[in-house]
Amino acid sequence: MSTNWMKPDEKPSVIASTLVVAMLTALWAVVRLILFRDTALPLTFVVPLIVCVWSRRRWQLWSMVTAFTVVAVAKASWVLPGYVLSEQERWSFLGVTVFNILAGGVVVHLLIASREKLDERNARLAAQNVELEIQGGELSHQNGEINAQAEELAEQNEEIESQAEELATQNEELHETNERLRHREEILQGLLESSRSPESGRKALGDVCQRALRIMGRPVDCIAILKLDGGGLRLKVYALEGGAASLPDQWPIEGSIAGLVLQQDKTAYISDLGKQPELAAPFAENNRACSILATPVRVAGAHYGVLMARSAPAGHWTEEQFRMIEWLAAQCGLIAEALRWQRALAARADEIEAANRAKDQFFAMLSHELRTPLTPVLAAAGSLEHDERISQDVRDDLQMIRRNVAIQSRLIDDLLDVTRLGRGKFELVSEFLDVAKLLRETAAIVVADLDAKNQTLALDLHAAEGCTVYGDGPRLQQVFWNLLKNAIKFSPANGRIEIRARLAPGPERRIAVEVSDSGIGIQADNMERIFRPFEQIVESGKQRGNEGGLGLGLTIAKAIVELHQGRINVASEGLGKGATFTVELPLVTAPVATPAKESPLHTRSVKPGANGAALRILLVEDHDDTSRILARLLRGAGYEVECSDTAASAYERFKSSEFNLVISDLGLPGENGNSLMRRLRELRPGLAGICLSGYGMEEDLRACREAGFAEHLTKPVDIQRLHAAIARVCNGNGS
Repeated sequence: MSTNWMKPDEKPSVIASTLVVAMLTALWAVVRLILFRDTALPLTFVVPLIVCVWSRRRWQLWSMVTAFTVVAVAKASWVLPGYVLSEQERWSFLGVTVFNILAGGVVVHLLIASREKLDERNARLAAQNVELEIQGGELSHQNGEINAQAEELAEQNEEIESQAEELATQNEELHETNERLRHREEILQGLLESSRSPESGRKALGDVCQRALRIMGRPVDCIAILKLDGGGLRLKVYALEGGAASLPDQWPIEGSIAGLVLQQDKTAYISDLGKQPELAAPFAENNRACSILATPVRVAGAHYGVLMARSAPAGHWTEEQFRMIEWLAAQCGLIAEALRWQRALAARADEIEAANRAKDQFFAMLSHELRTPLTPVLAAAGSLEHDERISQDVRDDLQMIRRNVAIQSRLIDDLLDVTRLGRGKFELVSEFLDVAKLLRETAAIVVADLDAKNQTLALDLHAAEGCTVYGDGPRLQQVFWNLLKNAIKFSPANGRIEIRARLAPGPERRIAVEVSDSGIGIQADNMERIFRPFEQIVESGKQRGNEGGLGLGLTIAKAIVELHQGRINVASEGLGKGATFTVELPLVTAPVATPAKESPLHTRSVKPGANGAALRILLVEDHDDTSRILARLLRGAGYEVECSDTAASAYERFKSSEFNLVISDLGLPGENGNSLMRRLRELRPGLAGICLSGYGMEEDLRACREAGFAEHLTKPVDIQRLHAAIARVCNGNGS
């Protein structure tokens, strides 16, 4: 839209106005200086100045003022004759003339300023008028639009009224739908609550019937589920309105509405059974229902039974009741199917639990059967390898035999540890442990392995001095032993292995123990795999982890560390650059040591015979080789030993002789070693014993302690371990 703005009167051009001003100034100068040279008229100079109001240029005004002042001075000084005015009058004339010129200039200047302000105001008014005209046009346009919108609103109001009527109808339908959904939600909520009970299936079906009876309302007085049973139907669950007649337990398929529903495989109803007596079964004459609505129930696509609603008075069933009972039948089918799966899962769980028990029993028996024949081998080899009468070559072979037996025993222990971990029965016997001492004792165990490969073990344990952790000493020693054994395996001969301790950074006080080797190293993508059970990581043609073993050592080590609230990780720069395993454990403050009170077991500790006589030991072992080797080695150590191969013979021998110590196997024929120990302690409550067992599960150790054994030694047992256990028992330090 174009707009024509009103403009104020424009100024004349500079050239035109300047010419006019110059000509007028010159004319007035001629008039004053030439035509009226003899006349003294002081006000005539002001008249020409008014032309500047037309030009509206101040510089032209003051140029004229200046020119007229010069003319006035010239006339008063040189042009006006002396006889016209005296000297004094001449100067007064000049002053009055200059004053009038200046006053006229000021007045004209003010007129020009007023003219400019007036022009500006007129311009603003003109602009405002233009804006008002534009706004008027816009308002006129808007009025037209408003009128059009008013017409549209009128049409929309008519549509809204029509839609309001439709919404009212839809609200009624929505209310009905909400009611149906609320009913179904109520049923589903009941199913959820029922599913939490031990008898979830049957209870849920009964709850569906009870809630459906309440939702469907009068005149329905009974909701029931009939299940196929052989050639007929059996009443499974039902819900009755108070005072309503009960239903028969058995229903025929022929001659009943339920049978018709199953045969036709669709929902059916009867408004009045009196008019269709051929479908009245199984109701008696005095217990006849007048109206029935029934629908089939399916489970996994097959017929399960029938869901039925009964009404005593005759009547018609609504479409909503049809939909509701079909939906209820679908829910009942799901419940019945879930109940079937629940029974199947329960049976499967029982099978798995039985398999787990059988597996555990197998592992325990396997452990016992594998360990028992190793005991005489390990005991004999351990004794003979230190016999100076045997040549060094033979003693080296005996050492090799003992070492490999120990390896096999370790593999058995690893299998049992994995079983404990899987069952969540990996128990710790915790105590306060000196970290530096624990590491030095572990390092001492592998000295022979280091010497065999001429390797060097460097210990830097300054940071561990005085540090204490709370944990299971043998288990933590197992962790560091495993790391050292791996470091020895994968480091070359003449290699260097280091154990360093440092305080780990962080808010918690933690000790970090690093075991570094100079071996084959680990690739980056295998860092996590080496801690998985049964993993055998191959690095440059060699297995990393448990070389030649089961791949369980690092898995068990990781589990033990995490049970101590610690963590284990590994770092390696790559193949051929060695590896560093780091174990972090939380530090604790060790309690102040106090003198220990003597326990009842200590008061019953084994003492040598009277007058320094040899210690008398009753050895109960049914494995002939183990019994023979252990008896010979114990007698060689100065003990008096009598042997029994059954619990019954040991009990009789114990009653007839005096013994200071009982060393018994647990897996005896007939009666086990724990039962024997309890019977022997009944005869002599102060008796202490050492059990030898191929069973090494936690429950086995606990059962031994409860039976009264002071020590539990897991087979295979070398003679040094047995001597150490006897010494602990004799000194009152049995565990």
